[in-house]
Amino acid sequence: MRFWGIEPKVALFAFPYALLAFYLNSTFRLWTPRFPKVGAVLVIFGIALWLICYLQVSRAYRKGKLLTEGCYFRVRHPIYSIWGLLIIPGFSLTVGGLMLGLPSIYWLAVVKFIGDEEKALVERFGDEWREYARKTPRFLPRL
Repeated sequence: MRFWGIEPKVALFAFPYALLAFYLNSTFRLWTPRFPKVGAVLVIFGIALWLICYLQVSRAYRKGKLLTEGCYFRVRHPIYSIWGLLIIPGFSLTVGGLMLGLPSIYWLAVVKFIGDEEKALVERFGDEWREYARKTPRFLPRL
């Protein structure tokens, strides 16, 4: 598995939906509630968190280490969580219309492909990954 993990597969799954949603929204002038201010806050906050996580994981990746602290202390896949819970929903709330379905499409793709990434992590880190996976939830921290 490469550094980008399953993100290219997820993008290939979700991007056609986004294009179709944009097309249908503009063609049929679909009206649905939009919340651009809330959406912008979610996107900005999400991008800031994503950048922090990205810097942490890229440093660990270059060193060939499994990252289990920082952003990765509470969840195994914080970047997918940030995109699926903040950035994509924020964007969807800003655009409205059929774009509101994009977060669901994103999560369907992530859930479909995450096993591939975790299999590659088992192959690369073995028991260290298994122990980390056993005690750390995938996407949402335990309360």
